[in-house]
Amino acid sequence: MLIKGYGVRRLAVVATNLVTAATVFSTLALAKGACDSPIYCQGDLLHAVQMAKLFPDDKTFVDKPTLKPPTQVLANFAQIGGANASRDDLAKFVGENFGQEGSELKPVDLTELDANPPFLNNVSNPILRAFGQTVNGYWSTLIREQDYSVLCDGCVSSMLSLKYHFVVPGGRFRETYYWDTYFTIEGMLRSGLKDMTRSNIRDLLALVDFHGFVPNGARVYYLDRSQPPMLTLMVKLYYEHTGDAAFVAEALPLLQKEHAYWQANHSVNVTKPDDSGIVQLSRYIVDTDQPRPESYTTDYDLAHNATTDPAAQAGIYADMATGAESGWDYSTRWVKNPSAPIDRLLYGIRTRQVIPVELNAILYQVENTLADFVTIANCSSSPTATDYKELAQARRNAMYAMFYDQPSGLFFDYFLDERQRSTILSPAALWPYWSFGPEETSASHDGGSWAKTAFSPVSRILGKSPGGFPATLYNSGQQWDYPSVWPPLQYVLMQAALTTGHADLAAQLAQKFVESVFCAWYNTGGSIPGMLEKLPNTTDSGHMFEKFDSTQIGKEGGGGEYTVQAGFGWTNGVLIWTLDMFGKSLAPPACPGTPLGAGVATTASATPNSGSSTSTPPLPSSSSPPAIMTTSAS
Repeated sequence: MLIKGYGVRRLAVVATNLVTAATVFSTLALAKGACDSPIYCQGDLLHAVQMAKLFPDDKTFVDKPTLKPPTQVLANFAQIGGANASRDDLAKFVGENFGQEGSELKPVDLTELDANPPFLNNVSNPILRAFGQTVNGYWSTLIREQDYSVLCDGCVSSMLSLKYHFVVPGGRFRETYYWDTYFTIEGMLRSGLKDMTRSNIRDLLALVDFHGFVPNGARVYYLDRSQPPMLTLMVKLYYEHTGDAAFVAEALPLLQKEHAYWQANHSVNVTKPDDSGIVQLSRYIVDTDQPRPESYTTDYDLAHNATTDPAAQAGIYADMATGAESGWDYSTRWVKNPSAPIDRLLYGIRTRQVIPVELNAILYQVENTLADFVTIANCSSSPTATDYKELAQARRNAMYAMFYDQPSGLFFDYFLDERQRSTILSPAALWPYWSFGPEETSASHDGGSWAKTAFSPVSRILGKSPGGFPATLYNSGQQWDYPSVWPPLQYVLMQAALTTGHADLAAQLAQKFVESVFCAWYNTGGSIPGMLEKLPNTTDSGHMFEKFDSTQIGKEGGGGEYTVQAGFGWTNGVLIWTLDMFGKSLAPPACPGTPLGAGVATTASATPNSGSSTSTPPLPSSSSPPAIMTTSAS
């Protein structure tokens, strides 16, 4: 069913205008090309070194800058026998021809960091307030700039050139990453790092300018894929905190360019379940027939254990890269049989066949925000604000047609190869309730009563999950499945709950998340002078982990391709956002097995902190009422 107010002809004109622009941008991106480096991306040298398993983590090698010009490195590789070189010779070769990973980066002096940022005033509990101040100070350990002066003349690095300062997640993630940055800057802005946030966004915009899109991360081996496209939403956050309309106008052409790239390269036409027509949605999809360089042996061993067919092996490589593009690497959302044995689960990976809920929910937000930005920037060129609004409305209708399960009120991924919805419950199933906004949620479907139904399983599962809401309910051994609790997903659930009026549930999510982060930090040696002593038998000074365990408070998450990482950018960011939004209602942390194990028996009001939102100019709202969704039940 078409959206009220315009018909097929108008929608076709809008789509044609954007696809034409997207084709131009796509051509530019392809002209720059995915990485063809014979050192960092493909070829005998990469294969030989990675398959020799010289390092516990494949990413270590491809993050090393060369100590000699590439031609000399390749000549030296040939001299030791090339693809036939022994492991000992390869180890010596790497030691003589490659430097220390991360050596081309240096820390930045954060002169604008506010040691006592205003968000602390919203935190009632003194221990959590002191913890927030401690985490606020961690930004200096995660902000970087590039320094290629350490490289020899003609030597190269796998890093993409970045002009400004940027935040890194931490641990093995030594470069800036795309969707991580959104959640990270939620905290950075509350720490007073407005200039730093603008610098980081400008670096991402520059990547769009040169490559046509934002790569997964700032490395040449990520040039075949992106990540959830949240750059426009980063600019929105920055604008909400600063009111800097000039920056919106500066960023708008490149944000439009990125959106056009996604329209051209990630769109898919799909027939509605009731065969009443065709809609267009977006999916993650990467075109490659090679293992990911940073996880080379993982992909190679997987493909060759799963099948002897070269074409099928290439398909596995493409689906693994596509899973990495999703940010959810890896999850039962992307596999044929979620109940398959752990060691064979990814044999059935089919990420390219999945139309994911959250990608389309994000692009819906992006399209509405671009419409607002066109108005803020007073831009008269095409696409217009109306164009973007109509695209957003069309996407929303398509989401209801393809994803929405009326009895549960949840949104589920759609499988192209099976022509049916998934049944896997994850935070992605609630993401549209954040994206669509409170007015549309309450105006649709019996005054929002179905939204109430959708949050019932969240309450039930959360009641059995002391460490937070898990990524899925499948214990697959993959890190984006049970029992892993991911900060960005807790953020989305809190936002969705707040948007739909579920303040008590949002507060419960906030309490569990803050407690998990705090207790994991405390259990690994975190302390507060004069207030909280270090636990005995701890030698570290407290870790901010990238993920947590839903089965117990204060345990780091596990699973996946690499060891659990400490740092950690998006954990810091979501924690600070949560303290700012819910700090007045958070109970003192209760960490089992520690002097803080008892906690307290009372909790405060579940109402989010008043005054915690920004006071700068809001984004303009649409003057037209939201269209009512129509969908077939399944």
